[in-house]
Amino acid sequence: MDITHNLEIKATPTTIYNAVATEKGISSWWSKDCSVAETESGNSVLKFDKQGAIVEMGFKTLSLAPNKKVVWECTENANPAWIGTKIITEISGRADGCSVVFSHAGFDEKWGGQDPFEMTKQGWEHFVSSLVSYCEKGEGQPW
Repeated sequence: MDITHNLEIKATPTTIYNAVATEKGISSWWSKDCSVAETESGNSVLKFDKQGAIVEMGFKTLSLAPNKKVVWECTENANPAWIGTKIITEISGRADGCSVVFSHAGFDEKWGGQDPFEMTKQGWEHFVSSLVSYCEKGEGQPW
């Protein structure tokens, strides 16, 4: 099972790539408190304050194709549905911006309709909007 958002973003491929592949980018739309590896095989940690409790997520960067594609694999998360899933951003430049396919892929079918998966879908609604806002206006809504 996958969560996929097909986006039209009025920004350059470089802007979008930097938003999803660098610490400055990730901290501007997703996680205010993060340590992001900007090389393949590197490990990243994102921290979120959820009602006073710090939640950590760990990721390994599987692939970086500048201005085209970024793939992260979740290695650590309190939400068990995330472990082993991949966050994939595919960027295609166009005359008026970019087409972006943003996917959180590889959820086990057993999570279908369950809270861990449904909460993830709801969370991505916020963060995908934050990503678009950051890329287009320079201001996202990270947690």
